[in-house]
Amino acid sequence: MGAGALPVATLAVMPRLQSTHAVATVVACGIPYLPLPLSGMSAAMVVSSRSRGAKVFWSVALMAGLAAGAHRALGAPDAPGPTREDTDLTIVSANVMFGHGDIREILALAQTADIVAVQENTPAFDASLRSLLASDFPYEVGTSRDDAQGAKVWSRTPLVLVGTGDTDFSSMVVTTQVRGVHWTIANVHPVPPQQYGSSRWASDADKVLELLTDHLAEHLVVVGDFNAIEEHVTMRRLAAIGLRNAMSGWRSPGVRAWQPSWPTDKAFVPPLIRIDHALHSESVAAWRPRYAVVPGSDHKALVVTLRAR
Repeated sequence: MGAGALPVATLAVMPRLQSTHAVATVVACGIPYLPLPLSGMSAAMVVSSRSRGAKVFWSVALMAGLAAGAHRALGAPDAPGPTREDTDLTIVSANVMFGHGDIREILALAQTADIVAVQENTPAFDASLRSLLASDFPYEVGTSRDDAQGAKVWSRTPLVLVGTGDTDFSSMVVTTQVRGVHWTIANVHPVPPQQYGSSRWASDADKVLELLTDHLAEHLVVVGDFNAIEEHVTMRRLAAIGLRNAMSGWRSPGVRAWQPSWPTDKAFVPPLIRIDHALHSESVAAWRPRYAVVPGSDHKALVVTLRAR
């Protein structure tokens, strides 16, 4: 059990290795689960060790593993956020899996939202969503394609396109003003490593980083399917330039810190990893996103509320 955790632990402490091969990128998805095998190994050593010193050492290791697992599941013991105000911004982001996501669920989530961001937006899905959403969200920027490349942002307030990424899938940055606050919003979707390879995955993520760099001083929010967990090297690079993950923000009622968002379309496999995120610049605060199953898609949608500082 412990030996099996060694490659995952190596990729956790040496993240640059994650982009050397698609296998390494996928294996790194196990990093959030490291407390499980380490706790199991520690428990076995506590039972089998004969010396008192060894038992103490492995008991401490066991408690550390259990504490790490609890922190992953529950998050930091911080207080719930302040009362929400009218100037706060709410965004829905959803990968609708080649346009197969249930539009009714997207509409239900959008009822209290200001912005809806969609990835894998196909022409048929785009037309259906427009027919139902346009009265409340009359402004749209983005693309629709019959593959995974389409992406769009819908808004209740006027949008201005200020940047597009040189990524294989559509990525864009728009600005809008919501109840007197100027916001910059990015909808991003780097390619998945298991289909495109680790080099192209890392390169695409770097192009997303380049797209966002000029907007870090603004009230910036970045949502989408990042095809990466927080511990992946691509997400660490985004954190290094000052982008924060909303999952570390104020607690929302009933929301835990560990919210795996993919895959949701497997009959006997539960969601295992969180690759759908909401990031924000330092001038923005956030409540932890909540996640919702979208029938027909292999991703959960996220709903995040943010506040300009």
